[in-house]
Amino acid sequence: MVFDFLKNLGRSRINGVQASAKAKAMGVQAKAKGKVAAKFNKAVDGATDKAKGAAKGAAPKKDQAGKKDDGAMGLFGRKNKGGDASAPAPAQEAAAEFGDKTQFIQVVQEKPKECVGWVVALNGPLKGQDFRLVTGKNVMGTAADCDIVLTDQYMSARHAVLRHEEGVFVLVDLDSTNGSFVNGDRTSKEELIDNDRLRLGRTELKFKSLY
Repeated sequence: MVFDFLKNLGRSRINGVQASAKAKAMGVQAKAKGKVAAKFNKAVDGATDKAKGAAKGAAPKKDQAGKKDDGAMGLFGRKNKGGDASAPAPAQEAAAEFGDKTQFIQVVQEKPKECVGWVVALNGPLKGQDFRLVTGKNVMGTAADCDIVLTDQYMSARHAVLRHEEGVFVLVDLDSTNGSFVNGDRTSKEELIDNDRLRLGRTELKFKSLY
């Protein structure tokens, strides 16, 4: 019995020592794992902080001369002295100056003048075409800036003017080469009445008064 007691006691001590050694080993492993985890968390936190800093914008860099470099050019770019070729174009400056401002542009349309009569071409390439007359002067000729542009090689560029003032129509010749005619008679100035026939160069016109 004594032998069994000693045998059991020795076995208990051996088991205790093994358990103690196992506990120490597990403690060492846990401590090592804790250190690894701490290093990993520190690395992750550092990367996160770096990403946040990049999102907010890096601090201005310094160039070789010790001056701050703004990094992005911005809308106006860098300030240049002495007419640097990298200065922004005027169009960019205008866009920056007025881009955030509301511009109000009032467009005033000129009221068309009232029609007071017509002249109708009776021959030539414009036969049957009518030309409206307005109060004031109506210059007739072959020039593009005339009020009534006619096609006739025998007509002067600014041949005659037909005026309407206070209800009266008057044809005035503008020193044309081939003259102006009213009802077959050459004239330098003639008051017109409804249905009078005009001839400028070789173009015959019929005058119609609205009033």
